[in-house]
Amino acid sequence: MIGLSTFGGCLRLIENDGSEDGGGVPGETENGGPATDGENGGGNSGDEITGVELAPNWSKRVSAVTAADDDFFIRKGFTDLLRVRPDGREVFTSEFVDDGMLMVGSGRSNTLAAGDSGIYVGAGAREEGAGARMYALDPETGEQQWSHREPTDGLHDGLRAGTKTDDLVLYASQSSGSGDDQEPIIRALDPADGEERWHIRREGGFVNGLAVADDRLFVQETFGLYVYRLSTQELLSEKRVSIGFSQIVADDDLLIVPGDTVRALSLPSGDERWSVETGRAVSTTPGVGAGGVFVGTESGYVLGFDRKSGEERWENRVDGVVEHPLIVADGLVWVATERGDLAAFDAGTGEQAYAGEVAPDFQFTVQNGVLIDDERGTAYEIRRT
Repeated sequence: MIGLSTFGGCLRLIENDGSEDGGGVPGETENGGPATDGENGGGNSGDEITGVELAPNWSKRVSAVTAADDDFFIRKGFTDLLRVRPDGREVFTSEFVDDGMLMVGSGRSNTLAAGDSGIYVGAGAREEGAGARMYALDPETGEQQWSHREPTDGLHDGLRAGTKTDDLVLYASQSSGSGDDQEPIIRALDPADGEERWHIRREGGFVNGLAVADDRLFVQETFGLYVYRLSTQELLSEKRVSIGFSQIVADDDLLIVPGDTVRALSLPSGDERWSVETGRAVSTTPGVGAGGVFVGTESGYVLGFDRKSGEERWENRVDGVVEHPLIVADGLVWVATERGDLAAFDAGTGEQAYAGEVAPDFQFTVQNGVLIDDERGTAYEIRRT
């Protein structure tokens, strides 16, 4: 039996599952670890009630938001970057962009990567003919350390797929418009001073994702996956796959490649470990947890697969197209629809634990048990009930 209840300004979906076995991906437990028998692997038992409530915690002005290095990074307006702890404490506010817009958010539009050495974030050009920039900031003060300007040829006014290793900052420089008009550059910079280490020029198409594993660089385009030797930039292999504008996800020893056929590749080799034909139009960047891989579809299905074997364990459905990257955190799979619904599913059983409305095309992220989106600007504590 499923019912909705509201209390304390929080909407929660309560489920009383007294008899049915949910099957279930060996998902995440309450502390984010792998599920074991009796934790999240096979549904609820007895009269146990499971659900989620979102309790308002703190608020900020939010134009876009992402999570990295255990914190939230909030773009205010076009140029201000705010670093905030999950408890709402501000680390810094930095305004350092004169002629562009910070590319912070979810999916391919996000260029922010963070670590002890610095915060690295791109800004797209707002003036015609100008080039995009990559910036490095001090992680504690937000003070600008360096910037790198892209060519001012009208073909490199935007950045995508920002990522970093211990000794490289990597991103794709390109523009908007048709894929046939693109001349993308994959650029590697020294994180200390912003000097270019090397670059790779691609011919046509959009570069939507980058992933690094040991001496392998995986480059995802709309219709292909390319593997380079990181140290020499030698092209080692290429595979024709239709990924669209979703992104590959590297997680420990796996690279998950989305699409109507979902693939798991072993890292760092890139050898296929498993693949599964979903029979549906997959439209999201995957969510990956300790025991499961999760994708959403154009028709509103959310599918859960076993991380080790690729076996489908559960499916559920929401109203509307699922486009936002799926987020897996603390045993929950969070989903946003194009029409503005927010939902959460138990990663182990697929049972729905939360349902609410935000706004069409909103974006959100989760960090350390706190959820925030770019419409309400309120950070919510995620509480299990």
